[in-house]
Amino acid sequence: MARHTPGAGDDEGVTPGHEPFAPPASDDDAVTVDATDAAGPRLVAWSHPGTSGSATTSGAASAASADPVGATVDDQDDEPAPRSGRRRLAVIGGVVAAAALVAVAVSAVLFTNGSAPLAAGAPTGSASPTTIARTSTPTPSASPSPMPTAPATPSPRAATPPPEDAAVPAPFITPVPAGTVVAESDVASPKGSIHFHYRVVATGDGTYTTDVTDFTSSLPVPVGVSFYQVAPSVGDGITFGGDGGSEIGGPTATPASASWSFGAVTQPSYLSTLVVHSTSTSPDVPVEISAGKVLAVAPVAWSVPPRGTNIAPVDSGAVAFATGALEATTASGSPKRYTVAPDDLIDAVARRFGISVSALLYMNQGLQVIDDAQHLFAGTTLVLDPDSV
Repeated sequence: MARHTPGAGDDEGVTPGHEPFAPPASDDDAVTVDATDAAGPRLVAWSHPGTSGSATTSGAASAASADPVGATVDDQDDEPAPRSGRRRLAVIGGVVAAAALVAVAVSAVLFTNGSAPLAAGAPTGSASPTTIARTSTPTPSASPSPMPTAPATPSPRAATPPPEDAAVPAPFITPVPAGTVVAESDVASPKGSIHFHYRVVATGDGTYTTDVTDFTSSLPVPVGVSFYQVAPSVGDGITFGGDGGSEIGGPTATPASASWSFGAVTQPSYLSTLVVHSTSTSPDVPVEISAGKVLAVAPVAWSVPPRGTNIAPVDSGAVAFATGALEATTASGSPKRYTVAPDDLIDAVARRFGISVSALLYMNQGLQVIDDAQHLFAGTTLVLDPDSV
């Protein structure tokens, strides 16, 4: 803006293209600007018509050359307004865009460092935010998805027969008739301190009892009887109690008797030796008759009669997943014991010997397998002779 004073030297000091203009009196009586018509000093807007050449000597001449059809001063004063507005909008838009970019950059830095967003109006501090160590415990997911992990070692489980075994007749072994004596003999210690008679009798349900009669002993300790597969020697110490055993009694000159269950053994003929041993718990007895010392050893002659069965194994030779070795046969040449090879499957072993899985499990109570395919443990010995069970 510039102050204009009419009169002589009116054009002096006026920059070409920046002549002052006065608005018309009214719409019906438009008056062009002339230096001589100006009533007095006033403030007017600078115009930027962009004309070239030297300055005109009057406002009328400028107006006439800029607008041949008689444009008024208002029209020419309004021309620069849109350009100034666009410049302001451009500046404001640039500032807003810059602020948005700064906000995005700050948010990215805060997200990367795990910090919480800044509160409105809070100071931002330095350009590089300080990383804060996390101390809170992570919140578990509402429905975690556990990752399956393979066990370090196979997990054994009980073997089960396949569904098709339901159509196969259930395996059975006929028990020895009740009252059948399957073993009987007299026993005496090497020095004659102990004497008795024993016999093993079938109960009719697949089990047996042991009966002792005419028992006498001159030793100052109680004694017991057990059956063993491997015979010890007199004077040895035993730590395993054997099978089918029990305590008989202490020193006595009057013949005594005792009876007890042989246990869950259904075929006792594998137990080859009867052992008499001390059951003393006193520390004041000689070491030769202390607890566990063997006092007498007697071989056992079993006479278990053949039992009826519908299990008749026959070895057809090694096949896939049944490549183990046949370790023993019966007197008639039938399979008796089989040693499991690596990768053997229980159903493949059963097919090799022409029997069902149920029959194999019947002869090998408590047999364990690995995984759903029922792999057998390598090195396991399987009983295949029903008469040995």
